Amino acid sequence: MSLGKRIWDVARSNITDFRSALKPDALDGLSEEERRVLADDEDKGTTVGAKAGRKARQFRDAAEEAWEKAFEAAQARAGGVPGSTRPSPEADRIRWYRTLELEPGADLPTVRKAYRRLLKQYHPDKFARDPEKYKAATEVARNITAAYEGLNGLLGA
Repeated sequence: MSLGKRIWDVARSNITDFRSALKPDALDGLSEEERRVLADDEDKGTTVGAKAGRKARQFRDAAEEAWEKAFEAAQARAGGVPGSTRPSPEADRIRWYRTLELEPGADLPTVRKAYRRLLKQYHPDKFARDPEKYKAATEVARNITAAYEGLNGLLGA
């Protein structure tokens, strides 16, 4: 008999001994219903892995249900259908001007100058050595670009 086979047999017998040693203590705090379910599982020859898989699926299902409830609650707080709280075009326009640090109503050449100035100031490549600043600069540059594109389309480039 090979060494691997012997190790396997010893490990399997130790697991069996371990399960049988814990079995009486495990039933002490269980209700009649839980004991019946366990007895049914043993009658079916259910393995420890199958039981663990079943518990994992129950946990996953409970987590998904909790997530769905939280999502529905968030939608209800936001006013129902996602996307229904979209700001008005006027609010977008004002937000774009504020992002570019301009007064509402500025003309297209002024918007372009502000865009270039701010992008030069907050360009992510200037902060490449500091990961936190790089991430923040990337977000700021993204917002500046979105504001410029929105005003550029609005003012008819």
